[in-house]
Amino acid sequence: MKLHTIAKAAFTLSLLGSPCLAQAPRAAQDHFNRGGSAYQKGDFEGAIADFTRAIEISSRLDNRDWKGNAGGAASNFDKVRVLDPLAAAAYANRGLARYRLRDYEGAIADCDRAIAINPRFPDAYNNRGIVYFAQKDLERALADFERALAINPRDAETHNNRGNVYAQKKDLDRALAEFDRALALDPRRVEVYYNRGFARREKGNDEGALKDFEKSLALNSRFAPGYYGRGVVLCDRNELDRAIKDFNHAIELAPDYATAYANRGLALLRQGKEAEAEKDFERALAIDPELKEELDSLIERVKRWMREGNAIKKEKTG
Repeated sequence: MKLHTIAKAAFTLSLLGSPCLAQAPRAAQDHFNRGGSAYQKGDFEGAIADFTRAIEISSRLDNRDWKGNAGGAASNFDKVRVLDPLAAAAYANRGLARYRLRDYEGAIADCDRAIAINPRFPDAYNNRGIVYFAQKDLERALADFERALAINPRDAETHNNRGNVYAQKKDLDRALAEFDRALALDPRRVEVYYNRGFARREKGNDEGALKDFEKSLALNSRFAPGYYGRGVVLCDRNELDRAIKDFNHAIELAPDYATAYANRGLALLRQGKEAEAEKDFERALAIDPELKEELDSLIERVKRWMREGNAIKKEKTG
């Protein structure tokens, strides 16, 4: 019996490097770069602080009168806030840090500001689309990914992300086409193989799914989702010992991998190891409480499946 498991899409987030603009104050660039380093280390609060400082420094008041002369009388001009283009990238990156902290409202507001500064900023649309997806607003997410691709149609990241929306909408043929396009543009993107692997699994192509997860691991042996995805397919094949080994690898590489704990627990439950399974379920929910409804449903399905299987065995031996 093929049991549904908990899977999460892998998105590509566009953390922008400094555009190194000549007009940007050196201090603003320094804070921008420091914010990027903090983000990469997982210090999202520190990243927000540095990107905020970069925005503050690269924003200034242009005190010119209507004739363009500096220092005009207050009655002759309005103070206009002028934003250096560096601020657009800083807003987009601060939005990513806020997204990581699940401040979705703040993340969207930052992406909105980035787009207001530069309406042809594809990464800002891409990042805002990811936040909409996290909020389960698939139509807005799709619209933003399409805006990003209208500006830059050869962006593998955004094709991957649009594929995730189609997969969530169960439009698997379109999803697969997007993942194929992303890989044609950049064949070394491990997260795209992961996403295509789950789309292939949904289509009933377990062999193709397994090849995709193994390809992701061939490219990066420390890619935790690759082990996780392969473990899911092995569960489908009832190869539970091998599946648990892969979930173990995923958790070793990513100790807060909630869905790996959840699915390892489901595999242990199928082996009759209820106490061990319960520990995994508790750990999964401590990391991500939003899994509870889905996980409870799957636990009940496994238990019902096991009861039915035991009943059939009794009938045969009776």
